[in-house]
Amino acid sequence: MLPAPEDAVEFATLMVDPVDEALAAAEPAVSAGPEVVVGSVTIRLEPGASAARIASVVHALMAAS
Repeated sequence: MLPAPEDAVEFATLMVDPVDEALAAAEPAVSAGPEVVVGSVTIRLEPGASAARIASVVHALMAAS
């Protein structure tokens, strides 16, 4: 069990499964970098974007909505 949040924004580690080769072959990659999707808006970040950069984009999007 995780401790109670100390402030309004919390981050958690993302766990992913190994890549399914059949699925990867069926869906071509559009971007090599991370994508943030909120509703109909997709923001594609540069490959190698830091966690701080991704968090700042997400924080800005959430503040605007």
